[in-house]
Amino acid sequence: MVRRVAGVLAVVFAGRLAAQATAPSLAVTRDGPVARVQAHGLLGDGRFIDLMRSGFPLRLHFRLELWQDRSGWFDRLVKGVEWDAVARLDPLADEYILISYGGAVRRFATSAELDSALDVPYRVTLEAGESGRLYFVAHLDVTTLNDTDLEELTRWLKGDVTPAVSGQENLGQALAHGAQRALVRIAGLPTLSLDGRSEDFAEGAPPP
Repeated sequence: MVRRVAGVLAVVFAGRLAAQATAPSLAVTRDGPVARVQAHGLLGDGRFIDLMRSGFPLRLHFRLELWQDRSGWFDRLVKGVEWDAVARLDPLADEYILISYGGAVRRFATSAELDSALDVPYRVTLEAGESGRLYFVAHLDVTTLNDTDLEELTRWLKGDVTPAVSGQENLGQALAHGAQRALVRIAGLPTLSLDGRSEDFAEGAPPP
């Protein structure tokens, strides 16, 4: 536990002192009824790689929204969809693992391969069902997970909606999980929030 704390603090301070790499970005474009959501450069500055090597998996939470442009009024949210992915290091195999919604698991020998996989766009069908000028907005939040969070989210990604923790953990496990959560808050571990917006597009007849 002491080694893990020291490693995490080193990651935090190194991340604050490191030179700024190419800024990560999130883009969303439209191909008919399909929205193409693509993140880029999420691991570029090395902070999240160091966190994974210190035992902290990453949660990537995506949200895609379809909005209607109403000139002179507040734009209206038509519909939205959310999904998650988890990236972590398997220390025994020394491989990076990416778990996507639906339980698909892919393994990568290097962090560069994982970074390339995270750059692959998601293609999401989101039928408008509305007329007028519309646009897509995408959001991405990257945060760290403790062991309990990872287990619960992994089970959800695989379609098991039953909580991973049902109050049956022993006192030692509960204290360890509580300490990890406190460490995440106190140490100020890196997080990342990105947004992207598509160009406006017309759908059907304009609204009255």
